[in-house]
Amino acid sequence: MCDLRKYFSNGFIAINNRNLSNLLLISFLFLSFGSFSQDNDTTGLQPMDMQSWNVGRFTYKFNPKWSIAVQAEARISDNISRLDEAIFKLYSHVNFSDKVGLSFGFKYIDRPDSYNDFDPWQEVVFPRKYGLFLASHQIRLEERIIQTVPGVLPRIRYLLNFSHPIGNSIAYYTGFGAVRFNIGEKGVGPVAGFEQFRIYIGIGFHLGGVTRLEIGYLYRYEVSRDAQNLNDSVIHLNLFFNNKKREVKQPLPNDHFQ
Repeated sequence: MCDLRKYFSNGFIAINNRNLSNLLLISFLFLSFGSFSQDNDTTGLQPMDMQSWNVGRFTYKFNPKWSIAVQAEARISDNISRLDEAIFKLYSHVNFSDKVGLSFGFKYIDRPDSYNDFDPWQEVVFPRKYGLFLASHQIRLEERIIQTVPGVLPRIRYLLNFSHPIGNSIAYYTGFGAVRFNIGEKGVGPVAGFEQFRIYIGIGFHLGGVTRLEIGYLYRYEVSRDAQNLNDSVIHLNLFFNNKKREVKQPLPNDHFQ
C-alpha cells in the first residue's frame, strides 16, 4: 500500500510539472485578452505592421547576488524599412534569495520622428523553478517622463516569462507575456489605464559559455489616444553577453526582458 501511494504521488507530481508551462501560458493569455477585450474600439486597428526589434545586452556579474547591465535596442518599423526607436537601458539587479530579487534602472527612448522618453524604473522579480522549467513574475513601476506630456506618468508592467532547455542540446525554448497600465490621466500622450500587451515565443542558443542568441516572434497591441490602435507583428532578435560562464545550460528568468 505504501508503494502504491508513492507511485500515485510521484505520478501526480510528474503530471503537474509537465502541465505547468501550459497552465501558466493559458492563465496569462486569459489575463491579456481579458484586458484587450475591455477596449471597445477593437475595430480601430492600424493595418498589421511587420517590424524588427534587435537587442544587444552585456551583463556584468559581480557575484551570485549583484549584477549590472547595459542594453541597446533598435526597433525598425514600416515593414522593416525605417528606424522607429533607439532604446538604451542601464540597470542593476540584486538577488535577495532564489525566490525574490529587485531591479532598478533607467531607460531612454529616442524616436527620430517623434517625442522621446526618459524613464527610471523599479521592479520586483519572483523567479520559480519546477524541474527544468523556469518561470518568473516581474512587476515593474516606471516613472515616465515624456517630452510632450506635462509631469510624470507612472506605468505598471506585469510580465510572466518562461524557459525550458531542449534535451541536452545548446538550445532552449523561451517566451513571455506582458501587460502595461498607465496610472493617471494627462489629457495628452498615452491613455489612462490599460495601454498595451505583448506576447512572445522564441528559441535560444548557447554560443559558448558567455553568449546567447535568441530569435522569436512577438505580437504587440497598444491603445492610442488620437489614432488607430497599434497592431504590430515583430521579428525579435536578442544577443546576450555575460562576463561569467554558466555552469548549467539554461537561462535564468531574471536575465530576460529587462
